[in-house]
Amino acid sequence: MNPRHRRLLIPGLLIALLVVVVIASLAGKADAATDGPQRVSTLDDPRINESSGLVLSIDDADRAYTINDSGSAPIVYALDVPSGRTVGTTRVDADLVDTEALSIDTEGTLWIADTGDNRSTRTDAALYSLPAAEQGSSAAAVTRYPVTYPGGPIDVEALAVDPRTGDKFLISKGLFGGTVFSLPDPLVADQPNEAVALKGEVPGLVTDAAFAKDGRHVVARTYTSAYLLDPATWDSVMSIDVPSLEQGETLATEPSGRSFLVGSEGADSPLVRVSYSPPAPAPEPTASVAAVQPPVAAREQAAGGTGFPGATWFWALVVVGLLTAIGAAATRRS
Repeated sequence: MNPRHRRLLIPGLLIALLVVVVIASLAGKADAATDGPQRVSTLDDPRINESSGLVLSIDDADRAYTINDSGSAPIVYALDVPSGRTVGTTRVDADLVDTEALSIDTEGTLWIADTGDNRSTRTDAALYSLPAAEQGSSAAAVTRYPVTYPGGPIDVEALAVDPRTGDKFLISKGLFGGTVFSLPDPLVADQPNEAVALKGEVPGLVTDAAFAKDGRHVVARTYTSAYLLDPATWDSVMSIDVPSLEQGETLATEPSGRSFLVGSEGADSPLVRVSYSPPAPAPEPTASVAAVQPPVAAREQAAGGTGFPGATWFWALVVVGLLTAIGAAATRRS
């Protein structure tokens, strides 16, 4: 080979290799890529000025419910999601203090989490249950279930109800990380329901959370991101960017299991759909394979995260080293 051509060959191969690495990296990210956030509607009812909880009806994906934060009338609003219109109201017969979340169980019962506690001083945190109204105005008698925590009062802004079992979980709003609490089943109204702290690596500043409709994961949101949590371990398995809103407080999962709605406090707050691709469930390993092969999550963590395995970078560097050595040898021979 002409020495000049040989000298050009090595840089060319290096450039080609870098192109392959970049493409592979982008492809890895594209596996989790989805359509961007889509504004669905605007809640223009002037009474909804501090939406702090959001949940979809179990019978109608176009019907949602929301409730304001503290300082507003104790009213649950039924919404038409595509238009953002208020189609029904239910006045709650209770003295709510700091309502932060709204959820629904498989029977269609709404659950209000009156658990907000910015100063961690409350001794009257509670859940309230009431039937979900569809249209028109009504009043509802509610059942109050007092809640206490093992370490004393704590600020909680997220309530998630497992659609498979009806089990209820609260997530605290810690600055650097939250705690998941399970609640007794069944809840009782005549004495405190002692929450039990669970293990798990929950992100900080969680403002709302909800189970996916199949119950396989929980979507928890902060002001800037959403996280998929594995309810078996309560560890985060995936993060998702959410659009910047005035004060992002609400989240409701949709029936597809591949999207959720987010909203915010303030007047004329938007409902925005965020799409995502949930990770596929890992197959059950055989005993012989499990003995020599670490779990997928562990391999990804060792490789430096998901999206682009660190092993690829290792072999890329090996190839670069070999090509450089070959190039040097060829140059000496020429």
